[in-house]
Amino acid sequence: MNNVKNIEIVYAEDSKSISHLVKSKLILEGYEVHHFENGMGVFEAVLDIKPAVVILDYNMPVKNGMAVLEELKKNQDTQNIPVILFTTKQDQVTVVRCLELGVTDYIIKDSLAISNLIPRIKKYIH
Repeated sequence: MNNVKNIEIVYAEDSKSISHLVKSKLILEGYEVHHFENGMGVFEAVLDIKPAVVILDYNMPVKNGMAVLEELKKNQDTQNIPVILFTTKQDQVTVVRCLELGVTDYIIKDSLAISNLIPRIKKYIH
């Protein structure tokens, strides 16, 4: 395990099975994970916690990942926090729009996605 104690991550994912896998992997790596089952409350939590990274699913009930991304990137206090979209949504219009909004990384959920997530997170932690 790497020395990543006290590095906080805000993670929003509505799928219980995927969130369980991702949270378990992040916790095993030593990260402190604040999980949300939808986009509600994520912006406020990021303002309060100031995590090292935010991970968002796109398709979530109540408020989707793009809406949260837009809130984060429009706010001076949160705009520089790296945001990774971790999603099954891969149409070009969505990807381009997220890039325009300032997403740091866009990872398509597939069989290798979870193993690719940790190195990507480490890349963005300062």
